[in-house]
Amino acid sequence: MSFRIIQLEHLNIQIKENNNNISLLFNAALIKKTMDDAEKKTLWQQDGSIELRNIHNKINIDLHKATILDINISYDFYTYKNMLVLPFFKKGDILLSIQFDKIEKILEIECSEIEILLIDNPKYIRHIKKSE
Repeated sequence: MSFRIIQLEHLNIQIKENNNNISLLFNAALIKKTMDDAEKKTLWQQDGSIELRNIHNKINIDLHKATILDINISYDFYTYKNMLVLPFFKKGDILLSIQFDKIEKILEIECSEIEILLIDNPKYIRHIKKSE
């Protein structure tokens, strides 16, 4: 089975707020690809965004650019920490806990929809050793 995992930890983002939605725009996110019958994984980078829709709690991030130090996404009975399997789209009661480099407190965001959108083509970086 082949799959892709996006790394969110240490991801530089630009934050855009629009009504009840927040977009976390990123450049060159690291994505690990595992292919069926492949001996090694590959590392890629790609631009895109994390779309948070229908925010329930009123927040004021008051940042335009930041780095994600730690992120937890709680949905249903699952908690995703610092990485997600792509494609990623969830609807329901979603809670994000995000620690940015420029804010001391952990930001809690409640929303009803989250989606990772990728743009352009991924760019190959290198093969990954089994020990990595």
